[in-house]
Amino acid sequence: MYGRYVAIHDAKWAFTLMKEHDVISWNSLLSGYAHHGFGKETVELFEQMRRTEVKPDNTTFLIVLTACSHAGLLDKGLEYFNLMSNDDFLTPPKMEHYATVDLFGRAGNLHEAEAFVGSMQVKPGASVYRALLSASQVHGNKELAFLSATTLQQLCPNDPATYILLSNVLLTRGSWDDAAGVRKLMYDRGIRKTPGYSWI
Repeated sequence: MYGRYVAIHDAKWAFTLMKEHDVISWNSLLSGYAHHGFGKETVELFEQMRRTEVKPDNTTFLIVLTACSHAGLLDKGLEYFNLMSNDDFLTPPKMEHYATVDLFGRAGNLHEAEAFVGSMQVKPGASVYRALLSASQVHGNKELAFLSATTLQQLCPNDPATYILLSNVLLTRGSWDDAAGVRKLMYDRGIRKTPGYSWI
């Protein structure tokens, strides 16, 4: 509870008062630190957890990988992902853990990000290609952005956002006619973007 309201010191204090710590209490504390941008502190806490008898679960790794990504801790993030992948006592990575591609993307290592996606042991999902697309746009790699947006549109043919993303990528390439064609395809298929609204 404390972790959700930025009262990190109070959360840590409450954690230390507990007689026993299980994976749920560790995850709660780690999540509080990660959620509020304390990436390095999240890593330090995780290292403390590894020295205990409590076994990290999928949620633990998702929290830590996300913290590493947002803090730019590429090497640590890859270390933890490889730990998940190679340790027989841990659960193998699931799709959400492959957001590790965001680690490469934020660091500008787009070729490594693309290679990582190609080496995945499970079929890449939309979240992976969204991360790849975002990184490609930030770092100006138009070719990779086009490939990612095209794949997204194929994976999510009923999602209007994928058509808009692909259209925008084509516009940055100067492909005005192709961009217009994507928008037309979207409307011909009866796919509409949900308009925004406010409670006010």
